[in-house]
Amino acid sequence: MAVDADFDLSVSPGHLLHRAQQFAADRFSEATGGVEITQRQFAVLCAVKANEGLTQTQLVQATGIDRSTLAELVSRMAAKGLLLREKAPGDARANAVRFTDDGRKLYQTVIHGAQAADEAILSALPKNKRASFAEALTRIARASELGAEAAKLEAKKAKAALKAKDKDAKAGDKKKKKKKKK
Repeated sequence: MAVDADFDLSVSPGHLLHRAQQFAADRFSEATGGVEITQRQFAVLCAVKANEGLTQTQLVQATGIDRSTLAELVSRMAAKGLLLREKAPGDARANAVRFTDDGRKLYQTVIHGAQAADEAILSALPKNKRASFAEALTRIARASELGAEAAKLEAKKAKAALKAKDKDAKAGDKKKKKKKKK
């Protein structure tokens, strides 16, 4: 007979990430002042702003939104007059995505609210924990993109590069101190 195992939601990373996402969505909604836009729609606007003319496949890569969800999202945003889809040059099967004037205006309207939402999210943490929190989220996102093993290897390389940079900076500081003593 199987023994029932307890599961403690209060320490479950999956559950806590879900709760944190709900908190982030609430802060985003509040900070954007009732403008009807979701975080995913904003992510698409940001990616288009960074590089107009991206294909929907490139938008998937830029935003992390899965292909079918992104296609539906872009379709709805185009129907609302926020985005234009055109055949991509050189690939008749791909759609390039661009802003409409209304899409550009919406981005400009919402950007400050999105920044305020991020500040509100980070303000829930002590100042000395914010950078490591953002780094941890970045690692999780990269693991999703690359796969866990490739993300670990990438993080290891980044850590080694940072360590080497710190070592070089310390060596430079020692040289400066020696020159001052002379």
